[in-house]
Amino acid sequence: MLKKFAFITLFFASLVLVGCARSQEVTTSELPDVIKIGWVGPLTGGLGGVGQDAKAAVEFYFTEHPMIGGKQVEVIYEDGKCNGADAAAATQKLITVDGVQAILGGACSGETLASAPIAEQNKVVMISSLSSSPEVTTAGDYIFRNYISDDQVAKTMVNYMLSRNEKIAVLSEQTDFAQGFTHAIVKHMEAAGASDKLVLNESFGVDNTDFRTLLTKVKEAGAGALVSMVQTPVSGGFMARQAKELGLDIQIYGTDTLPAPDFFDTAKDAAEGAIAVLASEDLSRGRFADFKASIEAPQSTYAISAFAYDAAEVLARAIEKVGYNGNAIKDYFYTMPTFNGVASDVKFDVNGDNNIQAAVKVARDGEFVFEK
Repeated sequence: MLKKFAFITLFFASLVLVGCARSQEVTTSELPDVIKIGWVGPLTGGLGGVGQDAKAAVEFYFTEHPMIGGKQVEVIYEDGKCNGADAAAATQKLITVDGVQAILGGACSGETLASAPIAEQNKVVMISSLSSSPEVTTAGDYIFRNYISDDQVAKTMVNYMLSRNEKIAVLSEQTDFAQGFTHAIVKHMEAAGASDKLVLNESFGVDNTDFRTLLTKVKEAGAGALVSMVQTPVSGGFMARQAKELGLDIQIYGTDTLPAPDFFDTAKDAAEGAIAVLASEDLSRGRFADFKASIEAPQSTYAISAFAYDAAEVLARAIEKVGYNGNAIKDYFYTMPTFNGVASDVKFDVNGDNNIQAAVKVARDGEFVFEK
């Protein structure tokens, strides 16, 4: 289902609904006594640290703002385990047992893509602060994200690599996230007329930790750049370390699954100089500076926490404006004014995407810092 086909009808319908909501604010009596909001993300496993950071940011927001329209908020947290089956089960439970009308999540793209049909069928809004797969764009009319699409990140990465490297290799994990990103890389290299520069493109099994055979192929192909398309920072760390052990002098690129302590702990000195192209914090934003000073240091990056915080605030504002109803929230999201968040401005397009720019960071002394 392509959202854009239904947008014209949706747009005018939502103008009526939102216009009424703005002229006649939702009253306390129109809200449930307890506003139950769902949350789905990885709390355990290889990306558990990322999920814990997102959860902590949501908790932080609702500690600061425990009420919406005078009614208490209860967030129900479910461990999606970065797995489609677990996330779908969690989403089903949140909707049918807990009766939520809105869910923050999923976090991993596989979680969101598996949960989207359930949310669509039940007219429950999902807003992800971390899912980046291009497939999320057409996952459904009730599916939104304030995070960046991998299609945008891949374009930035391809342009950056092509300006510096003659031969590029891609090793990608067999997950929704990694494969979606890889397809975007191939697409943008074709668009740039540089398909011949992609000298190797191979995938590997989930949670693989031995990349020596694949890295030997990379070496034989003469690649000067290696895109490490992994699902977890541990896998990325093993790939970087084994490349160095094989004497492979190559520039490693990755995205938002690299910047975490587990990458540095696993890669050791091989982490130095790795490049991550990703959605990132904007140090020039006044709200971000205040947020960073107030929240506990995350296990991953402040960007993960900041995007999660923004998703919580955008949802809370929508509920306060139009009530706790999935259909009304959905319509409001498509027409809402630009929201000035902690991580970025938020303005959903006709597909529920938030079009923001990717940043380039490089690993230096145990952390990823902005390239100078």
